[in-house]
Amino acid sequence: MSENKKTLNRGLDALLGSGGKAKRTIQDVNLTQINAGRFQPREIFNEESLQELTDSIKKHGVISPILVRELGLNKYEVIAGERRMRASLQAGLETIPCLVEQKEDQDALESALIENLQREDLNAVEEARGYDRLKREFGLTQDEVATSTGKARSSIANSIRILTLPQNVLDMLSAGKIEKGHAKLLASMEPGEAEKAAENIIKNKLTVKDLSDSNKNKKQQKSTKKQKQTDVILIEQEMSEAFGHQITVEAKTKQKGSLQITYKTSDELETIISKILSKNK
Repeated sequence: MSENKKTLNRGLDALLGSGGKAKRTIQDVNLTQINAGRFQPREIFNEESLQELTDSIKKHGVISPILVRELGLNKYEVIAGERRMRASLQAGLETIPCLVEQKEDQDALESALIENLQREDLNAVEEARGYDRLKREFGLTQDEVATSTGKARSSIANSIRILTLPQNVLDMLSAGKIEKGHAKLLASMEPGEAEKAAENIIKNKLTVKDLSDSNKNKKQQKSTKKQKQTDVILIEQEMSEAFGHQITVEAKTKQKGSLQITYKTSDELETIISKILSKNK
């Protein structure tokens, strides 16, 4: 079985229940009896897109039932299909067709995540927070989150890692001003550096490759600078031993710099001056 097929099957198992045989009923439910999903990973609902869906529902009704779970007598909670529920309310409907299931909290969050991920409705921040919520609220490991959502463990780890970015950078990512690939690279930087780099991405319209190349160049420069510093330290040691006093080298460029001779007493200063003058005779 191909990896794509396995992933799809895992996703269907979470949405439909183990083996796709979970008991469910289809019925029209009064919209006033349905609560918004507590485990809805989506944080942003595009108003223009929602209005288009509202107009469609006014003309054609709700074509596909939403998925809900029972909370009690005549009380339900949305698991998947919150956009349809919101649009139905805006369209003035009183009821909406529902697939009614019995689901625990963890199952509800997993199903909501999978439904949105398979439809590619979540932005990168919403996706990351959904995975992180599974970890924190239900004590799952990254491997368990990967299994339950049908994603690779590396994808889960990389996704959750972007949550370490400063909030204003996460806002840029949510708004689509920077890409998920940018965010993965920014997450390896210090917070202040990541903010400046994110602003530079937007200002200069840098691609993910541009940012990656820039990071590689910076690392090479740091490596070269570190090597130069090591060379300078060796030179300082040799000169200090030969001259008999502490000498510090400040190399500003390859061609320019300065030498500093350190002394602690006036007698030591006179000795240094004598050595320099004697060498010039």
